[in-house]
Amino acid sequence: MKPFLFSIGTFQVPSFFFMIFVASLAATFYALWVGKRSGLRAEVILDMGIIGMLAGVIGARIFHVLVEMPSYYWERPYRILQFWRGGFVSWGGFLAIGISFLVYFRVKKIPLWPYFDVLCVAAPIIKFCIRVACLLVGCCYGYPTDLPWAITFHDPDSTAFYYFPNVPLHPVQIYSMIQAALLFVLVNWVYRRRTFDGQATAVLIMGWTLPRALIEFFRADLDRGVYFGGHVSTGQIMGLLIFLYGVWLYRFLKKKHAT
Repeated sequence: MKPFLFSIGTFQVPSFFFMIFVASLAATFYALWVGKRSGLRAEVILDMGIIGMLAGVIGARIFHVLVEMPSYYWERPYRILQFWRGGFVSWGGFLAIGISFLVYFRVKKIPLWPYFDVLCVAAPIIKFCIRVACLLVGCCYGYPTDLPWAITFHDPDSTAFYYFPNVPLHPVQIYSMIQAALLFVLVNWVYRRRTFDGQATAVLIMGWTLPRALIEFFRADLDRGVYFGGHVSTGQIMGLLIFLYGVWLYRFLKKKHAT
């Protein structure tokens, strides 16, 4: 694939960070458009875009470094800066964004759920773009397969090539892109027909986590953390816990609205 999209002089622009930039802009402006139609404050949504981008990148990287491969980075700390080789865990970004927003809304004393719902309407855009970045970089790669839709990485700079050079693999990045597209349709549909604040948020949590846990079965990047003989990953454990939280949140907010 293409770990570096283009060069500016001697500086190479990493595909991953370029796609994060595109994702942040696209999601922020879409959320801004939806939020304005719902009567929400534009400056709050713009703040969310900036905070979300920074917290998401930092949280995703820290989670990978500290939870998945601490010994790898302890051995050669400069590897932390080699972000073009992958090494971002969406769960870390997801948690960092959530915590950052909770702090922001508490400090600003702004109602939480209406703005969280707008964030969740736009969040699948970020997921889609990040998986495009994973495909370009060659991280989050799948197991070898002989399926007709398998993809093969030929670029020596891609992570997948390092472990499976010129071997057809499950296109798990594309599986995740399809999930993101379907999730975008679902959450937007729920948002337009919502009956209580926080409904779109809860639906996004459930729709994000359960399919992601299923896709994990096709991933071969064992550095993400696997247990029980390689059958269960960190992402699946986190996904199950957060999915259950999403179910509880939906029921709780629905009951609260009814009373």
